[in-house]
Amino acid sequence: MKRVYKSKQEPEALARYRKSYPRETWEHFRRRARNGYREVKRQILQDQHGLCAYCEISIKLAQAETEVDDFRVEHFYPKGATQERGHNYHLDWRNLLGVCHGGSQPCVPDAERRYSELKRDRSCDVPKGGKEISGLILNPLKIPGRLRIFRYAEHSGKMFVDEENCPKNLQRKANSTIRELNLNAPRLMRMRLEVIQKLEDEIAQALAIGQPLEETLALLAETCLPPNYDGVMLPFFSVFRWYLGEAAERVITASGDRL
Repeated sequence: MKRVYKSKQEPEALARYRKSYPRETWEHFRRRARNGYREVKRQILQDQHGLCAYCEISIKLAQAETEVDDFRVEHFYPKGATQERGHNYHLDWRNLLGVCHGGSQPCVPDAERRYSELKRDRSCDVPKGGKEISGLILNPLKIPGRLRIFRYAEHSGKMFVDEENCPKNLQRKANSTIRELNLNAPRLMRMRLEVIQKLEDEIAQALAIGQPLEETLALLAETCLPPNYDGVMLPFFSVFRWYLGEAAERVITASGDRL
């Protein structure tokens, strides 16, 4: 999970719909304002640079008629809390995140890697469901972007709280985030391990031709962390950040802590 810098200006169609129907539900908005729904999805994808807000896998859109997008809109604060708290979380722009299907959808693109029949392999909003756990987990919109919160095991891709860098007051919530969203699902660990191994290979190749380690790490950080020309980031941003260490932190600082 990384910091999400959400557009302050919400999609016009959502603001207009909420003004006309302040008590309406997300399901009604999605059905009755289909162009507005598509506008919201586009803006979420753009704000998140094409990554799932929870696990950081890349969002993949359907390419064939038989496929469905590995993407849906998640409500960080459950929609069911609307009546109890007197706030319409259904249509609150700051409550909308883009997430993957968490391994639960067999018809997504690249399903052989993304889908799992095993319940223990489901992640993100699948185990979260409609439970009110917003007080137990980190909100991607509020994570301090200038600090590294997570680290990973090089041999397995397993995710841990980076206790040396994560503020003490966030460590319990960070651990709970990993557990509640099942961010160590075997499927995710495998994909993170692939990223780590690819980095290891690229560094080994650079060193073999005499390129200094510091220069290699700097080049990788400049290549792997910022979004491409289409505004899309490589999946598992936080793995790159952890593995590339200070080289990554320099790139993030140079961005104004906006990566």
